[in-house]
Amino acid sequence: MIIGKILMVLNSCDNESIDYLISKRTLELRTSIKKYSLDSFIEEIGVSKTSMIRYLKKIGIDRFTRYKEVIYEESIKTYVDMKYLKENITHQKISKDSFILYKKIEGKKRIFILGDGNRFSLILYQKALIYLGVFIEIPVYIGSEEDIMSCYNIGNDDLVIIVSLHEPYDTFLSNRTLFYREGRYLNFMSNCDVGFIGMPSHYLHEDLSFALYIKEDYFDQKLIEFIKLFHDLSLVKMKESDIDDYI
Repeated sequence: MIIGKILMVLNSCDNESIDYLISKRTLELRTSIKKYSLDSFIEEIGVSKTSMIRYLKKIGIDRFTRYKEVIYEESIKTYVDMKYLKENITHQKISKDSFILYKKIEGKKRIFILGDGNRFSLILYQKALIYLGVFIEIPVYIGSEEDIMSCYNIGNDDLVIIVSLHEPYDTFLSNRTLFYREGRYLNFMSNCDVGFIGMPSHYLHEDLSFALYIKEDYFDQKLIEFIKLFHDLSLVKMKESDIDDYI
C-alpha cells in the first residue's frame, strides 16, 4: 500500500529532508491532494521538480498524476473501512488505558513515539490516527531520543511517548545516562509533556504526564498488549470523530 511506503519514508528521514517534507504534506492532504497539479504541489512544499520525480521513483510511481490517483483511492478506501468499523464497534471492549491515552493526546499539536524498536509495530495505527486528525510520528533515522527531541524542536504543544517493553522508566533513563550528553534530557531539554508505556516501575515519576504499564510476563504477550492499546485508542478516536469531516 502506498500510504505504508510514505509512512516508512516519513519515519526514516531527517525532518528537514525533501523526502520528509513531501511525505508529511501528502499525509496532511490525503484526499485533497487530488486538487493539486505537480507545479502547485512542489511550489507549496518548496522542492524542485527533479526532487519530486526522484521521490516518486523511490516509492515506485512513474508520474505525479498517478501518485494523486493512488493516494486519493487508498484514502477513500481507508475512510470507508473506518466508517464501517465505527458502525460496528459499539460492543467491543476497550481498555481503560486507551481512554487515558486518548485524553492525553487531545489538543496536542504533534505526538512523537520514541524508545525501543517495538514502537515500529504501530505503523498501522499511525496511519489510522493520522487519518483521524492525530499526527503521530515515529522517527527512526537517529538512534538517540535526545537528538530527535532537539532537531524536531519539540515544545509545550507536543507530547513525547517513551516506549520500553524491556525495562521500566527509571532503568530506561539510567541506561541512557551512559551515552547521552545529558541523562536528564527529558526533564529539561523541552517543556513538552512526556508519557511512558512499558514495564512497571518501583518509583513514582512526578515529571511524567502519564505512565501506562504492560504487565504481561512474556515478551510476545507484552507486544500484543502494547499493540492492543493503540488499536483501542484508534477505536476510541473513531467513536468520538465524525469521519466525514476528514474526507
